[in-house]
Amino acid sequence: MKKTTLYFCLILLVSSCGPAIKIKAYKPSKKIENIKKPDSIYIVKSERVPTAYKGFKYPYKHINGFKHYEISTSKILNIGKFKNLNELKFYYTYSSFYTRKSMYEKYNNWDKSIFIKGIRKPYLIWENINLFKNSNKKYTIIAGGFESTTSISDADRIYSSVFVVDEKGNDCLADKDSALTKKIISFFSKGILNLTNNEEFYSKFHN
Repeated sequence: MKKTTLYFCLILLVSSCGPAIKIKAYKPSKKIENIKKPDSIYIVKSERVPTAYKGFKYPYKHINGFKHYEISTSKILNIGKFKNLNELKFYYTYSSFYTRKSMYEKYNNWDKSIFIKGIRKPYLIWENINLFKNSNKKYTIIAGGFESTTSISDADRIYSSVFVVDEKGNDCLADKDSALTKKIISFFSKGILNLTNNEEFYSKFHN
């Protein structure tokens, strides 16, 4: 009996000591490699809609929009080479996948997925991306987000977010008042406002 108990405890210990973050290359399933795009793709009109629960300080979510944004050091993606990266969060988006979908609509398939312990859905990485016209600089984009129906904090209930790193590994959101940070905010703000009704991203993401 003692041996059985000891063995069980060892299994729990090993499983609990697994890595907090796993990164995997994205490989599209054969089932979704040839998804037929819709004949008509249009920009969904931005609007504010009420949440199911009216008890929040701000009981709304924004379809193709957001209430406000904030840049802060990440508490979720804050380990190893990602430690101390700043995260640009767009709050009260209708979906926490908005930044991921906007990246997909501009650049197609992501390169890697980041699986974070305690977070249900992976963050996505696009590598060596040219974000801005008339510039040859490449960036790595990590797009994610968070949604909770039980969050006590009204502000953290739902948001879509991004991290941006340059070719040298520098955090492009470290200086909140820089011209580059303002360009990044504008780029992703427009991406959210101009999301289409195309469901191709979700078909691949949830496969």
